[in-house]
Amino acid sequence: MSILRLWITLFKNCLSRDMEYRLHYALQVFVDIVWCTVQIGFFEIMFMYTPAFAGLSKSEAYLFLGTLFIVDSLNMTLIASNFWHFPRYVNTGEMDFFLLKPVSPLFLSYFRYVNTASLVNVAVSFIIFGIGLSIHDQPIYAAQWLGWMIGIVCGSLVLFSLEAIVGSMAFYFVNASGVQSIFYAVYQIAMRPDGIYNGIFRRIFITIFPLSMIASVPASMLYSQASVETFLLMITITFLTVLTAVKFFSMALKQYDGASS
Repeated sequence: MSILRLWITLFKNCLSRDMEYRLHYALQVFVDIVWCTVQIGFFEIMFMYTPAFAGLSKSEAYLFLGTLFIVDSLNMTLIASNFWHFPRYVNTGEMDFFLLKPVSPLFLSYFRYVNTASLVNVAVSFIIFGIGLSIHDQPIYAAQWLGWMIGIVCGSLVLFSLEAIVGSMAFYFVNASGVQSIFYAVYQIAMRPDGIYNGIFRRIFITIFPLSMIASVPASMLYSQASVETFLLMITITFLTVLTAVKFFSMALKQYDGASS
């Protein structure tokens, strides 16, 4: 509960700061909405020429997009700003202050700043998801809803874990911003249904480099092909990814020499 109280305090500080620059706040909201519009436009164009894309109908594609937007907007709200700032914490010695606090340095490093403007994007994401539900003509059962909600948590944890692993590269490189840019480019894989990948690539994106766990697998919980095996795989991969991120961060942190280095 002390962690929750700390986060609420950090959130209030960030909200107060963001409200001082309302034009910038509005611009951030606008950029997020444009990004969502571009992603939707891509699928709309595809469905002008084909009744199915990557094995998904139009309604299923909207459910996938809604799931993707929800996970991505939550990440943008809670973590993304900290992810991009992390190399600066290491290079300038600001990490020293995190290590001196009686709180997990991993928590302070990735949850210190909250992008409150992205809260609007969270609402937009649920609207997109609602559109998918309104045109979906197949029944969705309670077990599927439970799998989807757990999938949202799993997708968010996987994305955070991958960012924590990539961010930890800052302990090894003088400038890790290039590694972050590469990760963002690779992250585009998660923005497409995993049905477009075949064979070994699809298995890699589900297990070894689980980008498909961010949105494709959670969204599939609402489709007719959802299964207990897929649900258990989602839970297992998420657990292993989070464990790897925590272990790698702790190992990389040992390379940190402080501001005096």
